[in-house]
Amino acid sequence: MIRALRVFGWLTGLLLIGLGISRMAFSLDSIPDGQDVNATVDSETRAAGALLIGFGVGYLEAFRRSPIPAGAVRLLAGTMALLGVSRLISMTNAGMPHPAFTVACVVEFAAAALTYWYATLADRPLPH
Repeated sequence: MIRALRVFGWLTGLLLIGLGISRMAFSLDSIPDGQDVNATVDSETRAAGALLIGFGVGYLEAFRRSPIPAGAVRLLAGTMALLGVSRLISMTNAGMPHPAFTVACVVEFAAAALTYWYATLADRPLPH
């Protein structure tokens, strides 16, 4: 089960880094239904890409350690849930986004739940 946890963590980290690089390099062109925006929104979109990269690196760092630090994994799970919460706030205030982002919201909550659950597995002592 620890192997599955490591694979999940690495996959999540690499996907977040890929998304972040895409946002930094291509800004709104990397977003379905992205449109022309002013310099402020472009700046914020690219800055969010940098945060996604940092978040992804956090996943890689946590899941490369042995034993996997359960506290760090819980923090990552909470951060992932905050991504979903931010999307729900946006849906409430601005309306429904492109369907890809509705799916992203569901995936973020599911990933947060799985990450948190996996953290409980990391707490268990390894069999010798």
